[in-house]
Amino acid sequence: MIPVPLVRKLLRVKIKVGRNRLLQISLAVILLAFFFAVLFAHFEGVSLYTAFYWAVITMATIGYGDVTPQTNAGRAVAMVAAVAGISTFTALVSVLAEYFISSSIRRMMGMHRVKYSGHYVVIGQGSSIESCVNELLLAMSRGEADTRPVVVVFPSEEERKKVKLPKEVEVLVGDPANRETLERAHVREASHVILALEDDSRSVFATLMVKRMSRARVLVEALKSESVELLKQAGADRVILSRSFAGRLLASAVFEPEVVDVIDDLTTALGRYDVAVISRKDLWGKSYVEALRKLHSECGCFLLGYYLEGPVLAPPLDEIIPKGSKLIVIRPAVSSDGE
Repeated sequence: MIPVPLVRKLLRVKIKVGRNRLLQISLAVILLAFFFAVLFAHFEGVSLYTAFYWAVITMATIGYGDVTPQTNAGRAVAMVAAVAGISTFTALVSVLAEYFISSSIRRMMGMHRVKYSGHYVVIGQGSSIESCVNELLLAMSRGEADTRPVVVVFPSEEERKKVKLPKEVEVLVGDPANRETLERAHVREASHVILALEDDSRSVFATLMVKRMSRARVLVEALKSESVELLKQAGADRVILSRSFAGRLLASAVFEPEVVDVIDDLTTALGRYDVAVISRKDLWGKSYVEALRKLHSECGCFLLGYYLEGPVLAPPLDEIIPKGSKLIVIRPAVSSDGE
């Protein structure tokens, strides 16, 4: 009795072959070649390997002439093999050409699949996508972020045309709330998923879909303050209220424009200064002023404070840096060319 698991595997193979024209024609070519090889070996008295070699060469209409039929039966097999070979090999070449052309067109339209693992997936639309990707690539070039492939998913071709991205970024097009789109982006194996959609309800649904499919960290841009809690309940690891932040900056520009310049410089990788969080276990147990002096003398960094369950900025000079904390510093930005 055939085991049930084996039967299931055979059924899956049968269904896969039945749906794939390339597999069907390839299988037909191999079976025909083997059939003609058996007949040729029988009538001509040669080995099966030699006969199979002859069958493939004859069916491909190459005909080197090193192996030729010597009997009438062998010649009859050769004639039939040549005719069958012309039809099957022509069909195989046409299907192969169709496959590669179709694959190229799908890639141009952003409808292809990626097979990355541990990659960054950025989903959304608008100018925030371009700035997010550029900042991420610059951070990777500086060694501030893990170097991984970046995949960007736009909801439509129109949105894709609005944004200009570097060539090394893989671009897909599809509904981010559609499971098939997320599967094409291989969200299941992504390390981080960034959502920047212009509709908080779609962001909530997309977050739920991603969390069901993957263990990736999900970072979401929210447009309304009331959406923050919903997104967190949907599983978002971090929610950024972008328009609220922009509104506060606009207000600050009225009465303290210098603060806006400082924040813009610190939050842009291309600025002169950069806010960073670093791990320095050797400074645990040291006083704030001692850690400040040590960091400034070693790397020119200015210590703002530390992060432990939340940011602690400008602590008293004699406060001890707690164990397990990370240090928040301002440091001179390093350009991508090393200057």
